[in-house]
Amino acid sequence: MDYVRDITSVQKKIIEKYGSLYGLDDIVRKIIGLHRTGVLNINHSVLEIILAAHLLNQGFKVYAEVEVSGGIVDIYAIKGIDISIEVETGYVPPTNAISAEEFLMGRLALKTARYSNVGHEFYIAVPSFYIPPIPEPLLIPPEERKEEDIRKVMFLIRKYSKSPDVTLDDVKTSKINGIITINTKTLDVKVIDIKNFSTLKHFYSQV
Repeated sequence: MDYVRDITSVQKKIIEKYGSLYGLDDIVRKIIGLHRTGVLNINHSVLEIILAAHLLNQGFKVYAEVEVSGGIVDIYAIKGIDISIEVETGYVPPTNAISAEEFLMGRLALKTARYSNVGHEFYIAVPSFYIPPIPEPLLIPPEERKEEDIRKVMFLIRKYSKSPDVTLDDVKTSKINGIITINTKTLDVKVIDIKNFSTLKHFYSQV
């Protein structure tokens, strides 16, 4: 099976880089199990496993696909403080091909509103080749957001998802601490703090 072959290949590269990592086998088994139910695709799985390995190597206690209020957060990790991370591949379904940027903004806004307060810090993890189009109001501290901008973000969420559990207050209090980039070939994982990432907003169009 191609999926299992690819996951095994990634796991072998991880062991070559880091050595044996306690807890990684359990994470891989869980992710493979979820793939078999149709929940996770190979792109998402590879990113999640590489990220989990990196965090384990940094001394974090790592959990994958954790059920929380409102859904399932991709990675939850603890080392002194707890952090939540959402993996975003940039996939756009064919039905949204002519509104791809706006669709992705809506999905990123939804993930941020829903999961950013699960942990003390929140990050969005992406492939190293992808600049995620995060709505501009979410790039600034919650206390600096205007009510009008919060409502625009909420409208974007409602436009592309049926998520009655997400409220204006969720959007208002949500935060992004940084963007994590993952190179699937080298296994390199880098963190861009949100202030530096904000300088990239000129490279994609805002809705």
